[in-house]
Amino acid sequence: MAHAPKDSGVSLSSFFDRNKLPSGVKDECDEFVKSRFPEESRPCPFQGYCSYTVCVGTGIIVQFRPFAHKLDLGIITTACEVFGTLAPQTDCLGELGQTGLHIYSMRRLPGVSLIDLRADNDRSALRARLENVVRDFAQLQAISWRHAKLNKDITKKRTVGSSLKWRLELMAARLPRRFRNIVVSALVDLPDIERLPWAFSHGDLIPANVMVCPESGRILGLLDWAEAEYLPFGVGMYGLQELLGEHKDGRFVFYPEAKYLRELFWAELITAIPELSQDARRVATIKQAQILGILLWHGIAFDNGKLDRVVEEGKDDAEIERLDAFLLSPLGSSSSVLRKKRIMLSSPLALVRKIRVGNPCCF
Repeated sequence: MAHAPKDSGVSLSSFFDRNKLPSGVKDECDEFVKSRFPEESRPCPFQGYCSYTVCVGTGIIVQFRPFAHKLDLGIITTACEVFGTLAPQTDCLGELGQTGLHIYSMRRLPGVSLIDLRADNDRSALRARLENVVRDFAQLQAISWRHAKLNKDITKKRTVGSSLKWRLELMAARLPRRFRNIVVSALVDLPDIERLPWAFSHGDLIPANVMVCPESGRILGLLDWAEAEYLPFGVGMYGLQELLGEHKDGRFVFYPEAKYLRELFWAELITAIPELSQDARRVATIKQAQILGILLWHGIAFDNGKLDRVVEEGKDDAEIERLDAFLLSPLGSSSSVLRKKRIMLSSPLALVRKIRVGNPCCF
């Protein structure tokens, strides 16, 4: 079912200003698209930080990216090989004159963004759709497990995977004190985490990049694979938190059913990866890897892609607020994991049975 794109109201000029491009470059981009494609085109409703994106007809998008954020087509190819149609096939169309912008065309994924799904549904309608979002997110992780590699077989690690220990040590020294025990715990467990299979992980799991069926909530694809790379299995699950709540009145708020949805995710994952059902220790390590992912994605500032500075209160308050919600709140990921650290978890099969039987009081 086709849905008309919504206008996010984003300022397109910010991309061009941020990259110090002359005011006429946007017109050059638009003219290139019109000269190359006969279909009607318009700026896409949701623009990323690192690109200017144009929708062409109903099936294509064209993206303009500066050299610092150009796409590695090998990474996009891997995403398509691992996740099939959930990742958009992408081609390079060259560079735009003397602007330094690299041009890409890619298949437009169906559905609406998770942001739109939330906006278009009241709470009662959203609940059932969220279950499907969470179930499918678990299936995505299971797909990455089946295509995972051993650490020693990753011949070329990218930005994050090649610097896990350094980043944790940086955060241990510079994050606000209330997070440091969590960072130290991840450092202690890092050797075990790195012994997990290394799975191909999406590098920007935010609601705007998750495309879903508006009627059911089933995940139809993921946008923006520019930062994807192989990482220890579980690290890429940092994005689960964004599925369990949303930003309201300046802070992240978990849904009332967040605990149930988190348990549903783990039950679905363990069912999809049968070997985990008898390996409580490995499940515990994967949960610790998920906390590592939260630290890596919200504890290190983006800084236009530099990724070499720890977030600071008063400067990176949005990320600090995410760390507080995801790691320290009662509904966050780390509270139960840290309480049970060094203690074997109950059988993963028990968790599966609990979810399969159902917990009607959760809704």
